[in-house]
Amino acid sequence: MRVVMSSGIELEKHVQQVYSFLLNMKDEGIVVGQDIQIVDKFGRSHQVDVYYQFEKAGITHKVAIECKDHGRPVDNGQVAKFFGKLANAGNIQKVMVSRFGYQKLAYEIAEDNDVMLITVDDLPRFNELLAERLKTVALPDESTVGEPFWTIMEKRGGQVTGSFFACPHPTTRRLEMLLFYSKDHAERAFKEAQLSANKWCVRGMPQYVFRAFLLQLELFEMRGYGAAVLFAPPGALKGKPFITLPASREDLIAEYYKGEIPSIKNHI
Repeated sequence: MRVVMSSGIELEKHVQQVYSFLLNMKDEGIVVGQDIQIVDKFGRSHQVDVYYQFEKAGITHKVAIECKDHGRPVDNGQVAKFFGKLANAGNIQKVMVSRFGYQKLAYEIAEDNDVMLITVDDLPRFNELLAERLKTVALPDESTVGEPFWTIMEKRGGQVTGSFFACPHPTTRRLEMLLFYSKDHAERAFKEAQLSANKWCVRGMPQYVFRAFLLQLELFEMRGYGAAVLFAPPGALKGKPFITLPASREDLIAEYYKGEIPSIKNHI
């Protein structure tokens, strides 16, 4: 998905908006600022394009983002400059977003200095890229109960990543993310799909997880895919196929989501 920008300021605004949507999955009120001044330990002020911070388990996490929209791939000097200006500003995660990619040496400098490099096209997948590294969103565990749905989520290193399982519809072959009204049905589908327990798991979806699902579903629908609710009627014969009902994002919000949800479509 290509995002068209006419200026660096528009790119910064776009980054600020997308991060705001994806970081506030649990309505945690994380404020993502644009054009922020950060003061280092020597009292020197440094401008960053986008910045946010939050607390989790008593630890403050800080993230600074540099946006590059200069009509060419970012070189190693620009990455080094970004790292250098924040070298004395404390423990800040550094992320660079480029519209035109990066030169080879830029990746080497970034790896050596723990700077994450992503492109504009990566932004909708931000929760996948940073969920493990930054731990920005409280993700569901085995005890989480669905409100009202259950689903199958990706797991990596024993932790859910924030990504949802999708498979082709049995008739249309359209790729669909799956929802279930009961944990038993989700576990049955998990077994029938012969999924690896090391890579996937069944999780309940409280409203903040359902919100994350709906945000991803909007991007999914823009690519021609969708979601479906799978269920078996009470008393159905064991092993009888699930009934599969396509479910649009609009209908899911109207019937099951308690509150307002922003649209990413207006900003990409």
